Amino acid sequence: MKKTVSVLVVLLLVIGIVPMFAAGAKEGTDAGKIKLRFLGMAQAAYSEKNVNDMTDDFMKANPNITVSTEFVPYEELRNKTMLAYGSNNPYDAVLVDDIWYAEYASKGMLYDITAKVPASYKEGVLAGAWNVTTKQGKVLGLPWFLDTMYLFYNADMLKKAGYTNPPKSIEEMVDMARTLKAKKIVEYPFVFSLAQAEALICVYANFLEAFGGSFQDASGNYILDTSGVKALEFLVSLKNEGLLNPNSLEYLEEDVRRVFSSGDAAFTLNWAYMFALATDPAESTIAKEAVKVMVLPGAKGVKDFAAMSGSMGLSVLNQSKNPEAALQYILHLSSKKVQDAYSDLQLPVWTASYDDPKLAVGREQLVEASKKAFSIMNVRPSEPNYQEASAIIQQYVQRALYGEITPKQALSDAVKKVKEIK
Repeated sequence: MKKTVSVLVVLLLVIGIVPMFAAGAKEGTDAGKIKLRFLGMAQAAYSEKNVNDMTDDFMKANPNITVSTEFVPYEELRNKTMLAYGSNNPYDAVLVDDIWYAEYASKGMLYDITAKVPASYKEGVLAGAWNVTTKQGKVLGLPWFLDTMYLFYNADMLKKAGYTNPPKSIEEMVDMARTLKAKKIVEYPFVFSLAQAEALICVYANFLEAFGGSFQDASGNYILDTSGVKALEFLVSLKNEGLLNPNSLEYLEEDVRRVFSSGDAAFTLNWAYMFALATDPAESTIAKEAVKVMVLPGAKGVKDFAAMSGSMGLSVLNQSKNPEAALQYILHLSSKKVQDAYSDLQLPVWTASYDDPKLAVGREQLVEASKKAFSIMNVRPSEPNYQEASAIIQQYVQRALYGEITPKQALSDAVKKVKEIK
């Protein structure tokens, strides 16, 4: 009797175990699927749809890999990356601004891909692009786009004011703006993204460059209190003279794009992505032919043109459980084939792309401007403490723009504060 009971118990256990093994086998199959998380930007450059379409193509070609994408405004991108990195659910691959690479590298956050970058990428991508993603001799990411803030202007407005050519200097541009306002063609000729964010630094940095100034000296000391005053005085003067849309102090890039595309500004600075949208009848009320783009002219007697980098790269985070798959994914996103296919909003980083006449069709002036900008553009500081320094400079530049203190005092105070964190 006891033997019969024992046999029954064993049979019941076996019956129970079989489904468990079956379930385990199924779970093992699911576990074999690699899951990646990617964090991108919901602002400028490639659109969310662009990136999701690129990702869908990647997953079709790699059915064992599933990629979930997430997009946040630029202002949240760094903090989101940092918070997730310290959690038990980090991202595998992320978009990285050129000003963050030094900080991320100092914290050991980025996967070293120096020996893993295919020769075709090393040789085919514009040489200067690798400066964005390389720190201390290590390649820590793939260049995804080179960019700068271009000067966009409304040619129809200038024609009404009697101008047939673009401005050749900062001073000539201001004279044009005064005429536009005096003739009541537009109330505020200028609109810039001057909200207390990195966008403000980018605008200021371009004018800093135009007036021959620098953030730092050769030793890395911030010198805006001497070299940066003219650029800030210039922005303050535009506001005081009524040439700058006062809402600029609350605007980011998409805000100024909409103002310009509504026909309420003659001049603005923005990234390359704006050209496609400003010439799209679904996004803009002004004539396509009226939208012109060029490299920002310099101050008279200082330089002909000025440009400051706003480039970004794609990197794999060291916390990724599947770094090789994540690298495979970002290699796909940054490949020439993909970049050429999605070049409407963002120009490729591949040298050969610029030899393809198809790239320039309908945006010849943007391509021409980019060639010039990429050959002269300077960079914002790239150091571990830049984010804190930038936040301080933003605060004091805005105080000057609001008229609370003079530009000279604002930058003197900013430099003193920055020295405290270095």
